[in-house]
Amino acid sequence: MNFDDAIAAHIKWKVRLTQFIDGTGTEKLQSANVCKDNLCDLGKWIYGDGAKYKAAAHYQDLVKKHANFHVCAGDVVKKVEGGDKAGAKAALGGPFATASKETVTAIMALKKEAAQG
Repeated sequence: MNFDDAIAAHIKWKVRLTQFIDGTGTEKLQSANVCKDNLCDLGKWIYGDGAKYKAAAHYQDLVKKHANFHVCAGDVVKKVEGGDKAGAKAALGGPFATASKETVTAIMALKKEAAQG
């Protein structure tokens, strides 16, 4: 997996969640799965091949930020599951947006560190 693909995949989460809130998406998202940080491609990489970067200063930061991202995404889905679409939209624009930005920043920092070898 490359870092740019990871960034693109995580940026797409906002679209996926927006469609889920609006009922226009085809995905059947479940909060019990969305909140887990090891099921998406980036999570599988972090705990798999990406573990080779464990000693890198930015690796643990990425692990932490990515886990928080999924907690926030799971919260958005949970609100929809509970019928709180307004709350879901608020969470999408608040905690989720912050977590998303932090995750992308952490991916870019690790990418830069990995390139320096």
